[in-house]
Amino acid sequence: MRARRASAAVLLLGTIAGCGIEPTEVIEFGQPATGVRQPGAPGWEARLYFAVVTGVIGTSRPADGPVTAEDAVRLMLKGPNEAERTRGLYSDIGIRPEAGVRVTTESGRVEIVLPLDVSRLTRTARTQLVCTAAHNQVPGGLPWNRVRVELSGGGKRLGPLECDRA
Repeated sequence: MRARRASAAVLLLGTIAGCGIEPTEVIEFGQPATGVRQPGAPGWEARLYFAVVTGVIGTSRPADGPVTAEDAVRLMLKGPNEAERTRGLYSDIGIRPEAGVRVTTESGRVEIVLPLDVSRLTRTARTQLVCTAAHNQVPGGLPWNRVRVELSGGGKRLGPLECDRA
């Protein structure tokens, strides 16, 4: 009886250990991870939102200091960098920052003035603008999901809008 139990236990362990997962080669994707930040060191980043096939996602880029909503929107309007494009990110907005974009901030509020009719922006483009502005430095210290963003241009105004993406 003991021999049977021992045989069953060995068989069970063999089945569990050999679950059929084959070893694979290294699959390279995107930029390699960089070093760990020193505890207490300021880790400044610009949080930018770009389109992907499934919607809009945020990505972070290293920065030399705090990034204002204005700086972040202008950076986002330049489009994704090479590494971000490799990951499938793109912009749905279609204008460059030098096209006459104006970003102003006050406590808990951001206004983005664009050189086009903002009512014609896609939902994706609106989300890119609103979330990029809200996730960066805005006076008043509110969390990103309470920052109010207004979009205006072409005689139209949208908002106040809030970002719905972490």
